[in-house]
Amino acid sequence: MKNLLLFFTILIALSGCRKSPADDSTILSQLYSNLDDEISKAGEYDKEKEQRIRILREDYVGNKDKGDIKEVLEELVHEFNSYNADSALYYVNAYINLPEVKETPDLYTKLLIRRADIFAHAGLFPDALEILASIPRNSLSPELLEDYYSTYCATYQYLSEYASEHEAAPDYSVKRSLYADSLRMVTKQGSFNDMVYVMAEKARTGDPDTAIKELKKELLKYHPGLREYSIIASTLAYIYKTVGNDTEYKKNLVMSAISDVKGSVKENMSFREMATVMFEGGDVERANFYLKKSIADANFYSALMRNAQSSKMLPVIDEAYTLKQKQLTSRLRVMVWCSSILSCVLIVTVFYILKQFKSLRRANRKIKKANDELSEMSVKLKESNEALEESNEALGEKNDALARINAEFEKQNHELASKNQQLIDSNLTKEQYAGLFMEYCSSAISTLHSYQKSLKVLAAQGGNRSALIKKIESPAISEEMLKRFYQMFDQAIFKLYPDFIEKFNALLIPEERITLKSGELLTTELRLYALIRMGIDDSDKIANFLRCSISTVYTYRSKMKKRALHPDSFEEDVRQIW
Repeated sequence: MKNLLLFFTILIALSGCRKSPADDSTILSQLYSNLDDEISKAGEYDKEKEQRIRILREDYVGNKDKGDIKEVLEELVHEFNSYNADSALYYVNAYINLPEVKETPDLYTKLLIRRADIFAHAGLFPDALEILASIPRNSLSPELLEDYYSTYCATYQYLSEYASEHEAAPDYSVKRSLYADSLRMVTKQGSFNDMVYVMAEKARTGDPDTAIKELKKELLKYHPGLREYSIIASTLAYIYKTVGNDTEYKKNLVMSAISDVKGSVKENMSFREMATVMFEGGDVERANFYLKKSIADANFYSALMRNAQSSKMLPVIDEAYTLKQKQLTSRLRVMVWCSSILSCVLIVTVFYILKQFKSLRRANRKIKKANDELSEMSVKLKESNEALEESNEALGEKNDALARINAEFEKQNHELASKNQQLIDSNLTKEQYAGLFMEYCSSAISTLHSYQKSLKVLAAQGGNRSALIKKIESPAISEEMLKRFYQMFDQAIFKLYPDFIEKFNALLIPEERITLKSGELLTTELRLYALIRMGIDDSDKIANFLRCSISTVYTYRSKMKKRALHPDSFEEDVRQIW
C-alpha cells in the first residue's frame, strides 16, 4: 500500500499541471515522509542485495564453466557497481584477468572502461584518467566509443564538482562539455547516455525546457529502485535548480534519494543535497540525519569524493545541530525551574486545602445532625406515600383490567366487522355469479326453443328431409352456445378473481408470459388453470369442460409447467391466487 502511495505521489510530482504553493508544500511533505519511511526499511533492502550477492559469490566459487563464470562476474560487477567500489574493482579485475577475455579485444577494452568508471565514482580520478588515456580511441567500435565518452563525461563531471571552489573547476567543466559533444555524435538519440549527458549539456547551453521535457519522458521508463531512475531524477533536479524552480528541484531530488534507498545505492549525491535543502529550510535534525547517512554511505562505498563533499558540510550542520540541542537543553532547564516553582505552589495549596478540610468536617457534623432529623421526617412521609401508592396500585389494577376487557371487545368487534364484510362480499359475488349463469341458462333455453321451431318448420314442409338432416347435424347452435358459455365463464372468473391474469403471469418466466389479443378475455390455457383455481384439477373433467382430449389437457399442463418460475409448485401457486 505504501509503494502504491509513493508511486502516485511521484506521478503527481512529475505532472505538468500548475499547483498552488499549498499543494506543492503538501506534496513535498508527503515525499519527505515517504523518504523517511524508506530509510527505516534500508536495512531490509540491503539484506536483499547481500542475499543476491551471496548467491552470486557461491556460483562464482563453485562454477567451472567459462561461459557461466563470465555471466556471474558480469552480475557481480553490476551488483557492486554502486554498492561497494572495492568489491566492484575486485570482480572487474577478476573478469579482465580471465584468459578468454584477454583474447577478446572489445570485451577487454569494455572492462577497462568500466574499471575507469569505478575509479571515477570512488574519487580516484588520476587512476580513471590514466586508464582512459591508455585506450587508443581510433580502435574503438561505436558502442565502445559511447562507453568511453560517457565515462570521460562522468569523470570530469565529478572533478568539476569536487574542485568547485578551485581554479581548475572551469577547465574540468569545459572538458566535460567537449566529451558530451563527442558523445552526442556517437550515441543514439533517446538512449540513456544521450538523456543523462547530452540533455544535461543542452540545459547548460541554454535550452533547459527541451532537456526537462525529454528527461521527464525518459523517467517514466524506469521505476524507483533502479540506478537509471536515480540518475535521471538527480539530473532533472540539477536542471530545475539551474533554472530557479526550487519546488521541482526538491521534488526530483527527494525522488532520487528514495530510489537510492530502495536500490541500496551507496554511491549517491542525493542525501548530501537533501541535507543542504533541509538545513536551508531550517530542519536541522533532518539535515543532520541525511548528512550522516550520506557520510555512512560514502564510507561503505569507499567514495572519497562524496565523503570529502559531505565532510565540508558536517561542521556547519553539526554546529547548528549542537546549537539547537543547547537551545532545547536551555528550554528544559527553564521547564525544570517552572516545575519546581509549581511544586512549591502545589505544596502550599495542599496545606491550605487540608485546613479547609478540617473546617468542612465541623460543618459536616452539623449538617449530619440536621440530616438525621430530616431523615426521621422523611421516613414518616415515606410511610404515608406507600399507603397512597398501595391505594393507587389497587385502582390501577382495576383500570388495567377494564382496559384489557375493552381492548378484547374492540378486537372482537373488528373481527366480526371483517367477517361480516367478507360475507357481504361473498354473497354479492355469489349473487353476481348466479345472475350470470341464470342469464346463460335463459339464453340457452331461448336458443333451444328457436332451434326446435326451426326444426318444426322444416318437418312441416315435408319432403325436405335432407335440409332437416343438415340442420340437425350443423354444429352452429352448439358452438354458439359453447361460445356464449365460455364468455359467461370468463366474466365470472374476472368477477371472482379480478387480477387473475396479472397474478398468473407473475408465476411465469418473463419471456413466457401470456399476452391476450384485443377483445379476448381468457385463452384455453387460462381457462384450464382457472378451473384448477376453482378446485377442478381432474384432467378428465377439464377435458370435458374445454371440449378437448385428455392428452391435450396433459400437454397444456406439461408445457405450462416448463414456462413457470417454479415448476414443482406451479399448480399449487395457481390455487393460491386471489
